[in-house]
Amino acid sequence: MGPALAAVAAIAAAALLPRFSPFGLAPEPVALVFALLAAAAAALHRPLGGGSLGLGAAVLPLAWVRFGVVPTAWLLALAVAVATLGRRALEGRQPVAPPERRGPLRWLGEAGTTALAGLAAGATWIAAAADRAPERRGLGLALAALAAAVVFVAHELLVRRRVRDVGRRELAAALPPLALDLVGFGLGWLLLAVQARAGWWLAAGLGAALALLAAEAARNAALSGELARRLEESERLSRAGAALVAGTSELARVASQILAECRAIVPFSWFQLELEVPELGTQSWQASADSPLAEGVPEPPRQPPALPGIHRRSAWQRLERELTADGERLGRLRLWCDPRRLEPRSAELLDSLLPQMAASVRGAFLDRAARTDRLTGVASRRVLEQRLTEAFAIAREEGRAMAVVLCDLDHFKRINDRFGHAVGDRALVATAGVLRAANRAGELCARFGGEEFVLLFEGVDGATALEIAERLRHRIEALELDADGRAVPLTMSFGVAAFPELHVRSPAELLELADAALYTAKHLGRNLCLLDVGGGRLLTAAGDVVEVAAPPEPRAPVFFA
Repeated sequence: MGPALAAVAAIAAAALLPRFSPFGLAPEPVALVFALLAAAAAALHRPLGGGSLGLGAAVLPLAWVRFGVVPTAWLLALAVAVATLGRRALEGRQPVAPPERRGPLRWLGEAGTTALAGLAAGATWIAAAADRAPERRGLGLALAALAAAVVFVAHELLVRRRVRDVGRRELAAALPPLALDLVGFGLGWLLLAVQARAGWWLAAGLGAALALLAAEAARNAALSGELARRLEESERLSRAGAALVAGTSELARVASQILAECRAIVPFSWFQLELEVPELGTQSWQASADSPLAEGVPEPPRQPPALPGIHRRSAWQRLERELTADGERLGRLRLWCDPRRLEPRSAELLDSLLPQMAASVRGAFLDRAARTDRLTGVASRRVLEQRLTEAFAIAREEGRAMAVVLCDLDHFKRINDRFGHAVGDRALVATAGVLRAANRAGELCARFGGEEFVLLFEGVDGATALEIAERLRHRIEALELDADGRAVPLTMSFGVAAFPELHVRSPAELLELADAALYTAKHLGRNLCLLDVGGGRLLTAAGDVVEVAAPPEPRAPVFFA
């Protein structure tokens, strides 16, 4: 605010000097408005940043001659304010508004700084060009132009940056934006030379053409920035979508699709999808306007962020919609929107898409039910067969390792007979929790049937799979399960088979060998892990070798029925 008050005082004092306003304070209003619009349009293009006139400085020489120094100073202040609003209007068209950098008081300070710089430069021009002999008038004007340009840029640099705690690095960073002001000055003196030779109309036409070109360049820069941001957002969404497709559940993929649909029709700032998943309860996904999807509940700020220009701060407008199908509540969609950006049409489009969103969620629920064992929550046998076939084909084609582990709870029938089937179900759930907790990318835990589970490890050799199985065996043995105050002992046996260590032609053969190793572990006393290393030899986790003369007759499980 200080520069604005200083500018008012300085311009008021200068207005008393005839040489600063020889034609009055408001000469030729139409020409003043034309010059103002030209300066503001040319100042829109600021490729190097900054907040001064830029190419708009081209109007200075013509304005000094036509209107005088004091009216030109007022013209500069208004041009800076109009150009600032214009740049913010262009920024406001972007898909994500940039943070607000300057408030109204800061604008007044910038306008006052520019007006003071123009007044000081005009005074320098008057002093340098005065009292020159006719034969030296050209040299005097050149010196005046140079001196005025230097004074203008120096004033902008020193007053705008205030030099107080600004170091050399910050001052050096302020120089490139002001270089555009020097270019504008140079163009202005060329226009003044054109005026001296060809008249005001040609000079004004060239100035108007320069202003229109600068304004078009600013518009194209804004469109280019918008396109670059959209491309970046599209790539980010593609990467996030690919990650979701590759490594997450069907529910997360559906949540990502709903997020993409909402982004296309509603300018929201925060997104939340809350689903009532059968057997799992409430699950929530959240994202901001430009971040990838993540699990959790959003924590938006109390108010929407500031927008470019002058806007009234208001509360969030929250769009909250129920997702239902056939009368069943599936979840809830919440969008936190800035009411200044939200259009009524956006809410209508969102409502029209709700049935499709609900259908996608319902389909994901049904697919999850088909892919997930209802009791234990691990993958179903159908999923196992599909993944095992795909993993074996990749391993055989690329020469990669893979291993399967068949595991079976020991004496499970005894648990059911002694403690009841409800306790047996609890034992299965607790065991599945241990097996599922070990899952990483490229691994799968599935219920094979009854008390049997299968672990699939892609890119893992037999020895590593045996180590993992041994750790799981210890964790299951350490489980604490009770029934009416009585401890329920839990142990598990494991059979491991790996490819290409074992020469098998199909995933079914690999499962048969793992099942045979599991049968041998049961035969040797249970609570044991065995790895089939081929040739009738089995390896324990301790490194002991168990030899069998002939593979024991398996229980003839039915694979890939």
